[in-house]
Amino acid sequence: MTRTLAAALLALTLLAGACSDQDHGTSQDDGTSREGTEPPAAPVIGAWHELVAEVDGDVVLVNGYPEDGIDPGPVDLWRWDGESWTVLEPDGERPSGRNFAGITWDGARGELVLYGGLTPDGASDETWTWDGDGWSRATGSGPGPRSSPSLAYDAASRRVLLYGGDDGASQYDDTWAWDGAAWARVATEGPTPVRWPAFFEQDPESGSPVLYGGHQLVDEDAPAAVGDTWVWVGDRWRPIRGGGGEPGPLVNANGVVHPDHGLLLVGGSDSKRENGRVWRWTGTAWQPLGEDVMPPRQAFGLAYDEQRDVVVLTGGVVEPGSVERHQDVWEWVGDPGVPAVRVLADE
Repeated sequence: MTRTLAAALLALTLLAGACSDQDHGTSQDDGTSREGTEPPAAPVIGAWHELVAEVDGDVVLVNGYPEDGIDPGPVDLWRWDGESWTVLEPDGERPSGRNFAGITWDGARGELVLYGGLTPDGASDETWTWDGDGWSRATGSGPGPRSSPSLAYDAASRRVLLYGGDDGASQYDDTWAWDGAAWARVATEGPTPVRWPAFFEQDPESGSPVLYGGHQLVDEDAPAAVGDTWVWVGDRWRPIRGGGGEPGPLVNANGVVHPDHGLLLVGGSDSKRENGRVWRWTGTAWQPLGEDVMPPRQAFGLAYDEQRDVVVLTGGVVEPGSVERHQDVWEWVGDPGVPAVRVLADE
């Protein structure tokens, strides 16, 4: 999920257990490093992560953990300057480590919203907000425990929308809205078939959130990719059919709002192989913008850096079915004829 950038590139990482004790030390319950250890020089990009660009400029990386384990340590902050990472350590309470949370930028209130995710204790029902200085945990009830919910900002209602998710036993197709203080369910049913995690991002032209693809559960061992488009208009979902080409069934795609191209859908997998294609949303259909613009990836982070006028891509799955994740960073200048360039190699 992305917006714009005006200051330095800020990265926020749930990293406490992603680095080994031998190399970087472990974190205590209060989030401080053990005495005598040095902070890690860079985040270890997890199985799940998101880039979210704040309206005033900073791009935030929310990072998870390897699929074979989640450390409950608190959130760390990182800044990317185009060449290297710098760790930041804010004071106060922070979310514990998790994978597959829902993340987006709340344009009305100028803060990051994080919901749910998979923790060592199972799916979480926590709501956290980040204002650029610190975290706040919201009180009150909401959608309930959810892993892999899809979040997007809705400009028309000035609220953050949450679609679906999974609690470990069931998948959901309901829709909830966050007004900065409380959640309210606004639709009991949504896009069919039920899918998770779906691409979900606001179209800057219409202001309406657009949802694409995701997994549908064919059976417990074989989730299948979905390839349809839905738009949230007013107070309901509207399917978009016909009117042009479609990217096809995709899971773990990501997107970005670009000043020259509008809403873009990038990469993803058809459950067999990754791709590096870029598609542009016209308001009624997807149009291909470039075939091999980005590295073939799924489950990667993506954001637009306004200060340097580049799209930033981080991490992603090495190959389908693998728990190994890329640790590199790529940047794209926005020209469909110029492929992205890797600016930080895998380590």
